Amino acid sequence: MRPPDGTWSVSELAATISATIREAFGSEVWVRGEIVGYSQAASGHIYFNLIEPGAGNDRRGARMRVALFKGRQRFVNRDLAHAGGLTLDDGIEVRIRAEVEYYERGGQVQLIMSGVDPHFTLGVLAADRERTLAALAAEGLLRRNAAVPLAPVPLRVGLVTAHNSAAYADFLHELAASGYAFEVLLCDARVQGATAEADLVAALRTLAGCDIDVIAMVRGGGDRTDLLAFDLASVARAIALCPLPVFCGIGHEVDTSVADQVAHTAAKTPTACAAALVAHVAAFDERLARIRRDVDQIARSRTAAAAARLATARSSLGLLAERRLGRPRVLLSQSRLRLGHHAEHHCRIAAGKLVGARGTLQRSRAHSHRALVTLRAQRARLLRSSTQRFDEASIRLRSASALVSAVAPERTLARGFSITRAADGSIVREMPAAEATISTEIQHARFASTVIAPAGAPDAIPTADNTDREIDGP
Repeated sequence: MRPPDGTWSVSELAATISATIREAFGSEVWVRGEIVGYSQAASGHIYFNLIEPGAGNDRRGARMRVALFKGRQRFVNRDLAHAGGLTLDDGIEVRIRAEVEYYERGGQVQLIMSGVDPHFTLGVLAADRERTLAALAAEGLLRRNAAVPLAPVPLRVGLVTAHNSAAYADFLHELAASGYAFEVLLCDARVQGATAEADLVAALRTLAGCDIDVIAMVRGGGDRTDLLAFDLASVARAIALCPLPVFCGIGHEVDTSVADQVAHTAAKTPTACAAALVAHVAAFDERLARIRRDVDQIARSRTAAAAARLATARSSLGLLAERRLGRPRVLLSQSRLRLGHHAEHHCRIAAGKLVGARGTLQRSRAHSHRALVTLRAQRARLLRSSTQRFDEASIRLRSASALVSAVAPERTLARGFSITRAADGSIVREMPAAEATISTEIQHARFASTVIAPAGAPDAIPTADNTDREIDGP
């Protein structure tokens, strides 16, 4: 009822809105939408918003606030568990039963949730999965990664999972128990929640550029909705287009995710995924052992056959050598006899020649003795003669030395004479030409002069250029 004066109080307007909503919608309604902003308060109550499917976090679209009180959660959880282990979380499309009420203290319309239709959610998930698989098949990506060749011994493993998770521990334990030298490069990634999609795609692209042989993507068990990231088209495309083979070990036993469909090899659990890698390495090891046994057997067989052929050849060679060496042995014996006879004959001849040579040598020794006596006598005479001649030469040499010393230029200069030389060092014996340079040498000095009078002038007297004087003596 409208107030008489047309003005509503806040409480009157809130009560009227609440009554109108109860009258319009009755007790409960079914509402479908996508969950965003899922959270659980400290009181245990759960709150989230319902938006139009596919709108994501678009705040401009229609949305409805939902409250699931703690007392009603056990009924909702029971229905979800009976449907195969579903859970409520962001990104899940649900169909819920709820009361529409106007929350007067908050001033907003909200839904008080009391039930859920899990089969609706399962159908939506299945339909999304089928659409994703159909799109991947149309793009030719379902078996693309399976065609990537796997290394014969994939010991360098890139691991995509959450660090320190149970899946991480189970995977590493299985590899370590194998005894093979596996090297694991971990790329930590969220495997559920709002950031799981971006983390998984980024991890695959990062490991694709590393020096590894294979990539393993593992996650432990959980509810179906916990594994939604592995049904996303972006994650599936990243696996299909990866240049390295991708092994998946998603921890659910019944359903197969889209990631399993596009992976090179799919296993049910992280442990089974690691076991698949171990089995591949063990198969190569077994092939090597089998080849080693085959090579050893072939080598032994061929060695035995070769030894038998060698023994036969040795026997045949001995008989052949004996047959072919018989005649040469006879000839060698005959040659030895003839050689002995000729050697004895030549030795007798050589002995006769040696006797004659000994006589000749003795005669030569007598001649040498006489020559030595004569040589000694000649030596004495030669020594006396050479001594006498040396003394005579010494006397003559002293006489000549005295004579040379008497006429030496130094003696002449000491008596006051001088020596005049031309520029080339020769002694001046005639009047030099004008402007000629001459040098005059006295006992203790040497100086240069320049001729200034014309050559042939009767009164020309050369003058010395005292500036060019050079003193040789003290």
